[in-house]
Amino acid sequence: MANEASVGGFFSETLSLVRDKLTEVGIYVVVVGGLAAAGYVFGLADPTAALFGLGFSIDANDGPAKALFGLVSAIVNVVAGYWLLTQYLAARGRLLEGSSRFWPYVGMSILSTIGIVFGFILLIVPGIILTIRWSAASGYLIGRREGVTDALGASWRATKGHSWPIFFAAILMFLAVAVAGGIVGGVLGAIGERPGAIASAFVEAAAGAVFIAFGIAIFCLVADDTEQLAQTFA
Repeated sequence: MANEASVGGFFSETLSLVRDKLTEVGIYVVVVGGLAAAGYVFGLADPTAALFGLGFSIDANDGPAKALFGLVSAIVNVVAGYWLLTQYLAARGRLLEGSSRFWPYVGMSILSTIGIVFGFILLIVPGIILTIRWSAASGYLIGRREGVTDALGASWRATKGHSWPIFFAAILMFLAVAVAGGIVGGVLGAIGERPGAIASAFVEAAAGAVFIAFGIAIFCLVADDTEQLAQTFA
């Protein structure tokens, strides 16, 4: 039975995508988590600054090596995230053939991040609303090959009426990841600070892979394929 656009449906479809692309998820975690772990081990990244696989920060006090590592980490995370998005979309037959959508993806990521951060700065709630309503945008941009603003607009329209299920599914996903990460980090952290930091790098990368799948799960369950089918058979 197909999943529905409900809390359980979003959660189930996310786990299904991860399971169907477990090898690709493993590659993503090894690359992203391994890079972050290397940064912790060699003092090029601060473990306390990591969040869901980003694992880097750059500020005015960083030396050239730290700044360069932060830049490389940013590039690797964006490239790896885009690649994993295409893998999830392909798993559901939602990836249309054509030229790469990487640069539009980068542009949309920057634009949406600015909007969401500005929303959080204002009253927090607008940031949450934008995060939810734009959660399916990557699917439209990459899978449907729509423009940046068109993808954001399509996501906004498609998620209308599904905000609360998406919100609660995200909370449930976050709690599940936090508990699993806390257990792994706690066990290895008891052995030593370095094993704990290395474990956190891979846990955060795994969390990133799960939330990338979550966005595609939302797209798959809320996107209306009627218009796409009409265009296909026109």
